[in-house]
Amino acid sequence: MELSSLIKKIGHSLVEIRVRALKNIRSKLDHGLIAIPDLVQERMLFVFLLEWFNFPEVPIQEEVLELIGTLSKHPSGAQMLREVGAVEFLTQLSPNVDPRLRTIVDGIFDQLFHLPEALPSCPPTTSYEPHSVPSLQTVFKTFIFFLFLYPAVSTSVRCLKFSVFPWLSLNTTDRHILSSNESSLRSDNHNLVRTTCELLRDVIMQDFPAEIFLQRPSTVQSLLSLLGLNVDGDVSYLTFQALACLEQLCRNLRSRLRFYRDPSFCSAKQDPVSQNSSISYPQEVRATQHSGVSSPEEISTRPSVVGRPGQRVRGDGQDGDAASSSGSSSQRGAPPRPAQQSPLPQPHPELPPEMEAEDSLELQLQQWSLARFAVEAVEHALPLIRTGEKSLKVFQRVLELLTEAQGLLGDSIAPEVWDEHSLTAIELREKLQACIETLGDVICYYHGMTSSEQPESSLIHHRMVFTGTAIFTIRLLQTLLPVEKAGDNLPESTVAAIFLVCLDSSFSVAYPLIQESAVAYLEQACFERYSLYRRVSRVSHCMEATCTFLKDAQAEGDKNWHELLELADQGIDAFLYHQHLPVVKECVQICSYLWKFAQASPLLQSESQKIFLKLLSHPVSPVKAETYSCTLSILKECLGVQNVAKPATSICSGVHFLLHSRVLYEISMFGLQDQFNLYCQIKHFTVH
Repeated sequence: MELSSLIKKIGHSLVEIRVRALKNIRSKLDHGLIAIPDLVQERMLFVFLLEWFNFPEVPIQEEVLELIGTLSKHPSGAQMLREVGAVEFLTQLSPNVDPRLRTIVDGIFDQLFHLPEALPSCPPTTSYEPHSVPSLQTVFKTFIFFLFLYPAVSTSVRCLKFSVFPWLSLNTTDRHILSSNESSLRSDNHNLVRTTCELLRDVIMQDFPAEIFLQRPSTVQSLLSLLGLNVDGDVSYLTFQALACLEQLCRNLRSRLRFYRDPSFCSAKQDPVSQNSSISYPQEVRATQHSGVSSPEEISTRPSVVGRPGQRVRGDGQDGDAASSSGSSSQRGAPPRPAQQSPLPQPHPELPPEMEAEDSLELQLQQWSLARFAVEAVEHALPLIRTGEKSLKVFQRVLELLTEAQGLLGDSIAPEVWDEHSLTAIELREKLQACIETLGDVICYYHGMTSSEQPESSLIHHRMVFTGTAIFTIRLLQTLLPVEKAGDNLPESTVAAIFLVCLDSSFSVAYPLIQESAVAYLEQACFERYSLYRRVSRVSHCMEATCTFLKDAQAEGDKNWHELLELADQGIDAFLYHQHLPVVKECVQICSYLWKFAQASPLLQSESQKIFLKLLSHPVSPVKAETYSCTLSILKECLGVQNVAKPATSICSGVHFLLHSRVLYEISMFGLQDQFNLYCQIKHFTVH
């Protein structure tokens, strides 16, 4: 029976046509007019069934999911669903459907990840041949590979945003290149290690996709071990080279991650998988690759990397050997999306014979996840901050590596890592907490070094290390740790370090947003220290306002009285700490001046009166005494005998601020407690 026209209608834009076509197929299937083996051969049927949920109007969802579930029970149907990306699609769809439909989706997942009785690479058996059954070890390894490659499907592992890259196979030549460089990195000859690092950074990392070094992590492990080398207590040149290699690898990994998320992000010329590369991809991807080239540069036996014109060596000392060893992989192409790759290792009949010697399944079980690499890079780089404390160049290189690794951590680790109880989450959480604790120790150490008596050059270096480490720590917390979870997950040393960062006034001026985030983490992690910070911050702000008030009040020219009164009001709260009495004199004189004029602003008079009343009733005795003393001086100046020849209106205006009922009440009721007996003198002048 011809099904293509009927299947095509399932993807029609009109909902009525889609529904009729689906019910037609269901009816024929129920009455035996068509069979499941007929439907599982139609690839577009699976595509249209999944795209059913992408239309604005999605009717009969349950029937569509039931049909997908029925087709998934057939081995060919399950294989076809995996190939069209059903795993990733249904993983994203499941949270958005009704709870009763999630049971159907879970049943589909069970079928998609059901282990077959024989591996796909096993030949079909006949009645007269002994039945070939895979070993228990092989089946177990395949099952582990399921969970490792698709952690998002497992409801128990939610701590990873991205686990591993799709697997890439290598031929004998490229495997030899990697193996040779790994051996050179482990050599006792420092010159050989140095040249190998340079070759690795400048050539090999440009030739191979970055994920190759995570899928075969021996090179990365050797580079990390070089970070621990010390020569007479100083950072060695080899360590410096290893830092540069790891930083380059981090940048390449972020680029590859963007490529997998959006293949159109990179142009064909920027594709690191060159024309003669031996990287092998699954069969269905190679079938779609094109071999056309547009320039003589692309026809070259060793095409150049972007930014490096001309030909360059392959990395193994042999030029032009790629054409003979790459086989069918000489065509240009891009690796597939992770969702389109089957969890089971696929057979590659087109691969050259040298590909078959590599045990891909065994290697895939040993590969590193993106999160593990990023955590290991941070963990091994942090000790160098103290080891290289005499070299600002080393600290700069370490900080650059940490910044690149922080980006990978944000791309690969989800906030659920702090709550999840899976083995993966527990291991990541412990390592992250250890790194955060080390950062806290470094911040506390260098903060103490900046306050000691040392040469200016050392103080500058220590201050820069403190600032750089503090910024990285807060940004790392912003990337990985939600603020509300800081109380349960921040180590004590890190809380103490954040407290020091919050109290650092120069840091807050230079990096206000970082300091604001640090305060938010401190509030959640330790409310006692946060309260102390708030009190210290308020006092500091008041003292700063006092200095600004004195500067503006003593300046010549027009004044902003509203701003001056606001600064004076804030400065009064700091008298308990600085007791700078000239502030009192300035405040009293401003109050006297603002009350002189009949057309003065009522708001300014009201605000100045509040300040004067605060000074008259201040709990600090010297402040209160100075207030009465300044008031008495103004009275003597305005009402003294030296002014007998002046008009009364001009001499009396300076004491108008004392004639308000609230001021007179304060002086009359509470001024008697003045131990300096200034009240009587003020009363004497006021009466007369």
